[in-house]
Amino acid sequence: MEDALLSRELIEAFHPIVEMNNARFRQVKTMLAGFIATQERDLNYMDEYMDTLFNFMDPQSDTEMLMRQYYDYIVTFDAEEARRRIDSLENDMGYMTKIVYAAGLVAQKLHKGQVDKGGHDYFESHLLKAASSGFDWKEKVVGFLRDASEDCDVTVDDVMHLLDEKISRVVDNPNKHWYEEKWWKEWMEDIAVYPSEPTHVITDEERDEIKTALTLFNHRTAPSREEYINRISTNFLALRVKLNDLRNNLDITRIPEPTEKDYARIERYKREYDILMEALRNRLNI
Repeated sequence: MEDALLSRELIEAFHPIVEMNNARFRQVKTMLAGFIATQERDLNYMDEYMDTLFNFMDPQSDTEMLMRQYYDYIVTFDAEEARRRIDSLENDMGYMTKIVYAAGLVAQKLHKGQVDKGGHDYFESHLLKAASSGFDWKEKVVGFLRDASEDCDVTVDDVMHLLDEKISRVVDNPNKHWYEEKWWKEWMEDIAVYPSEPTHVITDEERDEIKTALTLFNHRTAPSREEYINRISTNFLALRVKLNDLRNNLDITRIPEPTEKDYARIERYKREYDILMEALRNRLNI
């Protein structure tokens, strides 16, 4: 009886919020229809109205569908911006979270037993930190898997196959595979978007983008270290991930007793970081 009373009280308490959100939804829907009818092009102006949907958006809800209609309209005059927004939306809705988790599991298995230059577990001390710094799901996936073809007895195609297998296991058997790693629990508590039930299917374009970045990260494919950095600087995904990688490498405190060789390597990392930051600024026109 008390539970039923509490439920009614909660419903009554949240009723005004639900009504307010419904009113906002109807207003935004009307505004979007007006934008399309008048062929409005000012994104900042339209965003002032459309972005209010994020305050009460759930995966696969009418609210998300309305936002997707907005992005479909943006495609008609700025396809690249629309694609960027769709990627961000799907990431925020948790459609990519299981893919990132699967990549982490693959990296953890492949690099098992490996240690960094400070003697720490390589996955936890380096791959996990660099991946967690990724802005979107692709940066996180490549952050986890970037060293596999160089440090493990696998090719990039092998890595992608292992990723596909692990994604299938995580998606098809969530109760068996979900949350089975301590690092993932901590990741979710700190930075990750909670996974939605549906999972994004990696497109051929996205797959090629990830494979290209992973290939560039194997320095054995370049004739010199300079050419290795130069090649990475020309690929936007690899460039962003490498900057995250170098930020972690620049932390000398992870080495208990650094030698002259360690300090020299840090100086090289600083030079490479500056080169890549300049490449990033040029690409972003800043």
